[in-house]
Amino acid sequence: MPIYLDRHDLSGLSAADIAEAHRKDLELQDRYGVRFVTYWFDEARGTGFCLIDAPDIKTAMRVHDEAHGDVATDVIEVDLSAVHAFLGRVSDPISSSAGTKTPIDSALRAVFFTDIVDSTGMTARLGDARSVEMVRAHDSIVRGALADHGGREVKHTGDGIMASFNEIPAAVDCACVIQRSFEKFNSTSAEPLRVRIGIHAGEPRCRTRYYRRLSCSS
Repeated sequence: MPIYLDRHDLSGLSAADIAEAHRKDLELQDRYGVRFVTYWFDEARGTGFCLIDAPDIKTAMRVHDEAHGDVATDVIEVDLSAVHAFLGRVSDPISSSAGTKTPIDSALRAVFFTDIVDSTGMTARLGDARSVEMVRAHDSIVRGALADHGGREVKHTGDGIMASFNEIPAAVDCACVIQRSFEKFNSTSAEPLRVRIGIHAGEPRCRTRYYRRLSCSS
């Protein structure tokens, strides 16, 4: 079945309210052949996201409406592996011990890019074999920094790496470490590597509008 990510406007609600709404969704999901995989909630911004395995959007929203009446405002079909890469999990977080409050993260992420400057020119100048070595040097530096700062590699772009961070300061710290590492690399390399780094922070973007209230029978 398709996997959907939906967005809710939840201003004024608490984490406990959202956890209760999620519990009600789970109670009804089997009736409609839907599986509510997990959710994210940002209390400060009043937004929430659900990850749903459902035959279609209408059926998923029918469960929301019947369970608690909070139908999503936006929905998008997603790839499960992409969700895991960007958001870091595709299941409800588990408390570390009995009585410990389960953390609910916000789905706000820092998306991070590196880009080797003029990689095409570098290949023309150095040849394929040497340019591949340079890309591997870039990859080693960047991946080491990502591992040390909690970054998740989303994909390799050919001349750079796209990654995701749960925390914006960690992304900035990682960028600084990478810059210093390339300065050190360039001080001993006959061929310098110039790398651009870009960071953008935001929530998942859902583009399919779903405002219609549903008339659901029990």
